Amino acid sequence: MHVTLAELACLLTGELEGDGETLICGLAPLDQAQAGDLAFVAENKHAAQLAASCATAVLVAPHVRVDRPAIRVAEPYLGFIHLLEHFFPPQHPTWGIDARASIGPEVELGARVNIGPYVVIERGVRLGDDVTVYPGTYIGAACEIGAGCVLYAHVSLYPRVHLGRRVIIHSGAVIGADGFGFYALLDGALRKIPQVGRVVIGDAVEIGANTCVDRATLGDTIIEAGAKLDNLVQIGHNSVVGAHSVLAGQVGLSGSVRLGPGVRIGGQAGIADHITVGDKASISAQAGVIADVEPGATVYGTPAVAEGKRIALYSLRLGDLFQQVKQLQRRLDALEGRETRS
Repeated sequence: MHVTLAELACLLTGELEGDGETLICGLAPLDQAQAGDLAFVAENKHAAQLAASCATAVLVAPHVRVDRPAIRVAEPYLGFIHLLEHFFPPQHPTWGIDARASIGPEVELGARVNIGPYVVIERGVRLGDDVTVYPGTYIGAACEIGAGCVLYAHVSLYPRVHLGRRVIIHSGAVIGADGFGFYALLDGALRKIPQVGRVVIGDAVEIGANTCVDRATLGDTIIEAGAKLDNLVQIGHNSVVGAHSVLAGQVGLSGSVRLGPGVRIGGQAGIADHITVGDKASISAQAGVIADVEPGATVYGTPAVAEGKRIALYSLRLGDLFQQVKQLQRRLDALEGRETRS
């Protein structure tokens, strides 16, 4: 990458400030940028980081003060994403259909599909146009995979999983394994409940490495369009993840959980079965949710409540508060003692 700052400003339709002939050789965050790099700054609160940065130029919001050549755009972060997409577009290997792949009968392959070595595709699978399947991936019978999907190495799709268009599934993810359902018998043994439903994943969903989405007992487990699941997430059977929701690493949903659109869940949070989380609600990291969450609410702690953050802060002061109570008790005892003697 060797381009002038003026050329980047033109690409972003941004306002150039400083020498347009400044040569840019790379993109980098402020704290890692070297000479020749372009970094981005969204707010004045990062002024100290900017002053210490070795970046040659910066991509900034209109109101941010700068001390070097810059491009000003309304949303610097989004502008930086555009530059990354322009200079580093996804590049997948071009296997065509590798001879070492195993493709079952009655499989329908769209145009320009790209299937790597040691992929196994079972009977009746349908792949849309421009699908890429990396080596070692397993696609079970009667799965449907929409156009533009990418399945990285060693993904496992159990039978009858349905993927919409432009779905990305990272290595090691397992989609459609049996839901965790058992019936306790009188003798204490556990009888497995057959899991005969599906997993249905909407358009433009991204699923992280080693994440698991269980099939429904009956009906569907659903990940709606635009949802983003981080690595090591567990989605229980018959759950619904609303459109454009974001689940950070190690989040766990029990069975039959309902997340509305736009929900945000921090890492290691857990949600009990049959809980409903309303639209655009936020759940903090490591929260334990055991009751429904209202739309737009933000909850913290275990059990997760809106006052959880304040409770956590108060708990840090318990030692001081205990000492104050002891001192007040001594004073009260002393006062009562004087009154008794008088």
